[in-house]
Amino acid sequence: MTDETSVNVLSDSEIKSLYFARDERATDETARKYGALFLRIARGILSKEDAEECVNDAYLRLWNSIPPADPQNLMAYGAKTVRNVSLSRLEHDSAKKRGGDVLISELDECVPDGELDDGSLSESIDRFLRGLAREKRVIFVLRYFHGEEVAAIASRLGCGTGRIKTVLHRTRKELKAYLEKEGISL
Repeated sequence: MTDETSVNVLSDSEIKSLYFARDERATDETARKYGALFLRIARGILSKEDAEECVNDAYLRLWNSIPPADPQNLMAYGAKTVRNVSLSRLEHDSAKKRGGDVLISELDECVPDGELDDGSLSESIDRFLRGLAREKRVIFVLRYFHGEEVAAIASRLGCGTGRIKTVLHRTRKELKAYLEKEGISL
């Protein structure tokens, strides 16, 4: 028994051909094939309404980037696009709610100006975070990606604010050194 919906689903190369032909069906076919996956990715980061909006924004980004991009794996390329759009939305919303200027000023000592949207910087920070001990990574992400106050992080982890401030300070210094080693400097 075959599922009727799977019979009519285009291959990735057929969908990419639609993008290259600037045929608007490209985004519809991408949504049909990968829409559920993309929505799950966005829902893992955002509320339902924000996730749906970000997935739609991601389709627009795909439309604008293919061509010239010719991704080897359309699913992975689309999933990364959805993740990046969703994370940008979360970062923007968190910064607005929690005084983003304070968070940005804390990171000024280790992240270069004008390069916050650069993909290589984002990938370097991802690699840096994966290499951290779990507790340090949790503290860093809660502060700089979720915008939580130092006192809230301390309460959540059952320690003093001084310890959190020390971990954040040392981690920022480690990030700066890591980025310099990666060739990304202030």
